Amino acid sequence: MTIHNHPPLPSPYTGLTPVYNVSHRERDDGYDKVVLQLAPRWRIIECHNAEQWIIQKRSAEPLDRGKWTGVSYIVSRDKLIELSTSLGLLSEPSKRAVLEALPVSIKLLSKNYLGNV
Repeated sequence: MTIHNHPPLPSPYTGLTPVYNVSHRERDDGYDKVVLQLAPRWRIIECHNAEQWIIQKRSAEPLDRGKWTGVSYIVSRDKLIELSTSLGLLSEPSKRAVLEALPVSIKLLSKNYLGNV
């Protein structure tokens, strides 16, 4: 088991530093690369190696039961918005605004991360 003694980094999407137990497993509630919580059982994450965005659905309610599983895997921001809308998950303008602020392609986001390392 690896123990990390450094604090979590702020989210590149919100600028906020998480205050919960951070996980690097995509299926966990505390996954550290959540882009947007769309609804209690729906969210969008960045995959662990920054190659795609994933729309996930929780397999059971309430939290701490079930796990997050991928429904769609997307590299284009416009397709991400289109799929989220078709699932009825972007009824709030603020949620759509978060997705519209993403780069056109996750590949551009990956290049920015690599450039900052």
